[in-house]
Amino acid sequence: MTEIPVIPVLSASKQPEKMWARADRFIDELNTIEGFEFRVSQGNGEDEEAGVLLVLNGGTGIPAVECGKNKPGPVILLAHPLDNSLSAALEILAYLRGIGKKAVVVQAVGDWKKDLRQLLIICAAGNEVRQSRIGRIGQEQFTGYPFPTPVEELIKKTWGPEIVDIPSSAVTERYKELQDDSRSAELVKEMAVGNRGVAEPGADGADDLKGAAIIYLALRELVDEYEVDAVAINCFDLLPVLKNTAHYALAKLNNDGVMTACEGDIITATGMLIAKEVTGQPSFMANPCMVDVEKGLITLAHCAVARTMCSSHKPCSRFEPGIGAACQGHMPPDDYTLFRIGGKDLQEIYTALTTYQSNSEGGNPCRTQVTLKFYDPKKAEELLRRPLGNHHLVIKGGHEEKLLKYHDLFLTQNLSPVGQ
Repeated sequence: MTEIPVIPVLSASKQPEKMWARADRFIDELNTIEGFEFRVSQGNGEDEEAGVLLVLNGGTGIPAVECGKNKPGPVILLAHPLDNSLSAALEILAYLRGIGKKAVVVQAVGDWKKDLRQLLIICAAGNEVRQSRIGRIGQEQFTGYPFPTPVEELIKKTWGPEIVDIPSSAVTERYKELQDDSRSAELVKEMAVGNRGVAEPGADGADDLKGAAIIYLALRELVDEYEVDAVAINCFDLLPVLKNTAHYALAKLNNDGVMTACEGDIITATGMLIAKEVTGQPSFMANPCMVDVEKGLITLAHCAVARTMCSSHKPCSRFEPGIGAACQGHMPPDDYTLFRIGGKDLQEIYTALTTYQSNSEGGNPCRTQVTLKFYDPKKAEELLRRPLGNHHLVIKGGHEEKLLKYHDLFLTQNLSPVGQ
């Protein structure tokens, strides 16, 4: 249960008893919203989130602005149809945005509690992302964009997470220490549960599966030790040393709720963290392999997908070196959202709603291969015309609106998303 402060603002020109009675009625209504607990606040705590400013009547611009302008996070203004509440809220909104403060108005009409709940989920997600830490194990060889400042500084400034460097040697050393850990045998058994066969000879070899399990145990311990919420690991650094890959570990960590990206891609790890907090879902980090603009289709593939995103799966080796243990998954028919953060200052996002078309296997792409159809065919052309990078996230369900609202409320500048 997330606690939300509600700050009533009223002008002295109206009967205070009437206004406070109205505030009490709104608190009772608010406390019927699932997942949140609302309490009245005077708004005096400097570090307290702005929460909800309940605009009780007109003439409240000065106290509302004074209360909201220095608070961390976005300001939600709750207006109602009486006593010039909405007109005051619009003035307050314009002023706060004019001074660079993120703010939004919710009118207490229609299905307003549903709208407010979605905003509160997004705000709670933003608070979590801003306080999070992403572990970087090994450097990404090429960021794909000539950033003006170090990418870890841009991530911190723009989206909030702190990047924590973890030496690759920590993984290899922990791997050696865990060779006789009995948990690896249980993990190997777990890999077999629900499998629909083996992708190719040798992919289910005992040494490969045990090694993959130990890599997971090593990474799991390092996640806890360094107190990180997500990880980006350069898997290629492990290949010559461990003769195995981290792809099983990545898939399982994503199942555990620790968003994990490969190839040392901290930008994608940041996107995975945002997607998880906003949607509550893990995401599949994938390469676009084919975009058919005429048909509005895209095929994406990669070697690490969370089992919870799959209708079936089987063990296989990693695509390029043909060694180690990864997971080849089939994703079920559903709607899927594509998501990517990027741009020269990491200020932009790409997001598109798609629906499942097919899974495929074999050929040149990586192990898990899925073809999706864009609801808006222009999004296919947009991805090719102005890409924000290679890796795109595939998230089960329709989350485009929530991600766009997150971008609007938590970016440091008021920039429009790509294509808007």
